[in-house]
Amino acid sequence: MKSRICISIALASVALFMVGLRSENSTAQSTRFSTDDYVQIQELYARFNQALDTAQPDAYVETWTDDGEFVGGRGPGRGAEARPPIKGRAALWDMAHRAGIGTRHMVANLVVTPKPGGATASAYLLLLNASNSPPTITETAIYQDTLVKTAQGWRFKRRVNWRDDDDISPFKPKPPGPPPPQ
Repeated sequence: MKSRICISIALASVALFMVGLRSENSTAQSTRFSTDDYVQIQELYARFNQALDTAQPDAYVETWTDDGEFVGGRGPGRGAEARPPIKGRAALWDMAHRAGIGTRHMVANLVVTPKPGGATASAYLLLLNASNSPPTITETAIYQDTLVKTAQGWRFKRRVNWRDDDDISPFKPKPPGPPPPQ
């Protein structure tokens, strides 16, 4: 009788361990991406930028979820201004429609972090005015993005543009410190 109880306890312990292991593995798998996911996300960023730079609002809104929202940065001295998000496809279409031909959104240093249900990402923005000769830098920033995978592919759910000259940017470049003592 005592050995049956010990065997039952041992089997129950093994079963609980296996359930925990399976749960842990399924969580790990739900936050893993394939190479194809990374390529599709890079393509999403390229489509977003090219649609803005070539004044194609229909192509631009296709990079967003239906309830997507964009929060724009503010330049120097404007940090206290309200930052209402531009939300929904109609408002995002209007924003893209006003965007001008002559800009070049250059995005680099893309870092994607898988999360259950999608991903977070950040990237550096270098915005150029290509109407000038030579082109001039008009803005540098860091994008903070929330991405989701839909039936149509990866889409932006939320984007915050943290300009480097924004007074409240958490990424504002710091001035160099004093030189080390000699």
